[in-house]
Amino acid sequence: MNTPANTSKPVPQPEAELRAPENENTLATLAMPLGETVLTLTASGVPIYGILHRSRAMTGQSDFFRLQFRGFARTEGNQWLHYSNDDARFHTSYNCAWVRVDHPSRSVTFGPKNGINCTEAFAGLGLDTFLFAQTITWVKGAYPDYAISPGLIGITGNVSEEEKLRRNAFYASQGFQFDWQDAAQRTGLYFKDKVSRLLGVWDKEHIQEVGGEAMLQSLALQDETRAELEDKVNRLESSYSSIKSALQRERNTSQILMGVLIIGVMLALWALI
Repeated sequence: MNTPANTSKPVPQPEAELRAPENENTLATLAMPLGETVLTLTASGVPIYGILHRSRAMTGQSDFFRLQFRGFARTEGNQWLHYSNDDARFHTSYNCAWVRVDHPSRSVTFGPKNGINCTEAFAGLGLDTFLFAQTITWVKGAYPDYAISPGLIGITGNVSEEEKLRRNAFYASQGFQFDWQDAAQRTGLYFKDKVSRLLGVWDKEHIQEVGGEAMLQSLALQDETRAELEDKVNRLESSYSSIKSALQRERNTSQILMGVLIIGVMLALWALI
């Protein structure tokens, strides 16, 4: 007996509704430290040293990666001038950058949402570009095929054309495109179709990250240089002591000869009287 073929069409299954992305503030509280390194910046030839902190949170839905920077000190001559107050602290809205990965939508979002802002002491030194580039580099290595959620950029108040160009160049230098909401380009969206097409570049000449091994090598070199200088100073001091002793002996000899000469003169005068 032949079984009749099943000609009924399959019932379409409703698409699973995507969950809303997890809140970045919640993810930040879950983030675990990945380590700290020394970051060096250069401001008009003056070295600036700070601490770069990495952290990461992973849930079933999200992957969250954040970098935070705090200043330690700048050097002027032989003096170390330590930073204080906001410049010396880790912040959630200043001197930091993060990227949130949402697995259900296979998309990433960069933050902070109001842009990467630096405290006044570190503004204009390329720190914002470095932090942004580091988040891009990380997410390119982990999720290159994910899409990018557009980010909002805007300017409030009176700004110059140069400031607008600088803002646009900040995003364009990393490979982003723009969708402007007004002809004056005051507000708009920065976007890119895929993570792998971003760049992740910064000024490597003026901003450098120093790991633990490099720091130890630097300290060892400083100790060797200090030991060599101390040895030279000791040799100079020894040479100076020898010269000083020789001069003192010559001075004593001269004084003795002078005394003998005076006595001789006195005896000769005495004999004439």
